[in-house]
Amino acid sequence: MNGRISTCLCIVAVIFISDVIAQRDASSCITPNEDIGNCIPITSCRTIFEAVRTRDQAAVEFARESQCGIIGRTPLVCCGTTGYYTRQSGDFVYSIFAPAHNRKTPEQEKRELETVILQTVKPKELPDRTVCGLEKNGNRRWGGETTEFDEFPWLAALEYKRKLDNKLVGIRCGGSLINNRYVLTAAHCLLHREFELTNVRLGEWNISMDPDCQTVGAMVKCADNVTKVNVAAEIPHPFYSKRTSANDIGLIRLAKDISYSDYIRPICLPPQNSRAPVSDTLMTVAGWGITENNTASDIKLKEDVPLLTKEVCTEKLDNKPVVANQLCVDYKKDSCRGDSGGPLMKTYDDQKTKQHQWYQEGVVSLGVGCARAGYPTVYTRVSRYITWIVNNISEE
Repeated sequence: MNGRISTCLCIVAVIFISDVIAQRDASSCITPNEDIGNCIPITSCRTIFEAVRTRDQAAVEFARESQCGIIGRTPLVCCGTTGYYTRQSGDFVYSIFAPAHNRKTPEQEKRELETVILQTVKPKELPDRTVCGLEKNGNRRWGGETTEFDEFPWLAALEYKRKLDNKLVGIRCGGSLINNRYVLTAAHCLLHREFELTNVRLGEWNISMDPDCQTVGAMVKCADNVTKVNVAAEIPHPFYSKRTSANDIGLIRLAKDISYSDYIRPICLPPQNSRAPVSDTLMTVAGWGITENNTASDIKLKEDVPLLTKEVCTEKLDNKPVVANQLCVDYKKDSCRGDSGGPLMKTYDDQKTKQHQWYQEGVVSLGVGCARAGYPTVYTRVSRYITWIVNNISEE
């Protein structure tokens, strides 16, 4: 009898010690409910582990979306106070854990997602749909890689100086305008060891020319002058991890309000915690191929790229885990279209205006700049950070 009691006490002690060690070594993370949690082994997370043991489909999906890494064969999860979804998004509750027999086809999911995206009410701090995600020639979707002056008018180019001698070093990152005072970018663009952000360039097309001009036949067509704005504040996500690239998202507060035009306009943001588009959905990247080391093109370029599943992406990245707060796209050829910190975008058709409206689904995180053919690029998933974005742009 005493032997059994001793064995039980030993098991309890081992579990307790394991939990203490896990909590001590854990890194902070954001749960699928956008709460702060700890990234620990699933066996040490009582809330998720016990929920999964019930074999409830909702709990299983929540656990999958909570994965934040792996040690050996043990998955790490972002452990919070619950093992189920509790958040709502605007006027829509996202049921991404629908029972298997009620699963929709990819085409049904795509149509439903488009309806939800375009019906969800935006927080007052973000621009409404009469402003955001619209281009001057709204229904233009020509092929090719070169953009027009007024395509993607939310793209921003970030200029830096060297901290050591204050010498200007040019454009080192990209971003996207999300309202008349804030630019969305990657956290790594705000935490550079050598360079300091000095200003943001908006309304840019050819970064070697100002104003941007083109010769069309016998005529010269020019855009408005580029707008350069000083930076008032930099807000990297507090739980950004350089080692894992987790929470690689940040905000730039501009020194003054921006006036919108055909060449400067904000992009729309998706509803909080909305489902990611299904795999193989064509997404769009655009920019100058900006990295911390160089710029691939003077002229703004664009490219359509397919979305990958997390499983396929992880395999292509030599088993580096891609978690719920990230998206992954595949480049079929060598490419220098997107910018470090720039947007991954998708267009939806507004049923009322019949216009294409652009939404930002991701922020370039891993594999930035000139991507290699067959090697994925990882993006921070914007819909997982809407609450954080709104809370931070609300503070004056």
